Amino acid sequence: MTGKGSRIAVYLLVVTVLAFALYIAGDVFSGKAAAAQENEKNIITVNGRGVVRVKPDTAYIRVGVETRGSDAKKAQQENARVMGEVTKKLKSLGIKEDDIKTVTYSLYPLERYDEKTKKSYVYEYRVNNMVEVTVRDIDSTGAVIDGVSSVGSNKISSIRFGVEDTEKYYNEALNAAVVNASGKAEAIAKGLGVTLKGAVNVQEISSGGPMVVRDEVSLAKTMEMADMAATPISTGELEISAMVSVQYAY
Repeated sequence: MTGKGSRIAVYLLVVTVLAFALYIAGDVFSGKAAAAQENEKNIITVNGRGVVRVKPDTAYIRVGVETRGSDAKKAQQENARVMGEVTKKLKSLGIKEDDIKTVTYSLYPLERYDEKTKKSYVYEYRVNNMVEVTVRDIDSTGAVIDGVSSVGSNKISSIRFGVEDTEKYYNEALNAAVVNASGKAEAIAKGLGVTLKGAVNVQEISSGGPMVVRDEVSLAKTMEMADMAATPISTGELEISAMVSVQYAY
């Protein structure tokens, strides 16, 4: 065989081997793909929800002072004076300075229209200063409200309740959510007449926060009860919930 003929033969042999290898690889790949596709069919997907009920241990109260006057500077000065008394009272009741945070401060004019001059004029200025107070001794919530009312706080808007260690209870809710999902999957598998092999994928579809609030308690009547010995506060219970999505193979 000539040198040229030998090279052609080798070339054809290499091409044949490569073609055979590609055929085998394609067959294997197709088999794996088919198996994967079949496995995907044998999946039960369920959502689970867990709820933990807990007594709150922290209260968040918004208290403030509103002052009015025909002179803006004097209205601001009076507001600062009363707010200083409110802050002093809060500290005397065991509230730390870091737990007193300003959330709103505003100064705005009120105008009237003069029919004679055909012009508007400012007849009053209003100054509002609101702080959010974190009460870590939840049993003293009523005393805090009465205390700030007694020194001039004339704006108490709401109370929110929470728990300090939310993560602890949220993890408990997550565990309950997984158990709930497992029960659902077992029920579906029983109905289908199949046996679960186990969970193959789990996703958390909720998120725990630093505080969980059931609702807001209106304090519209708080000022009406200022002459009472103590403002009654009912904390109730909080609900901390978690949700998961779980896929089970069968």
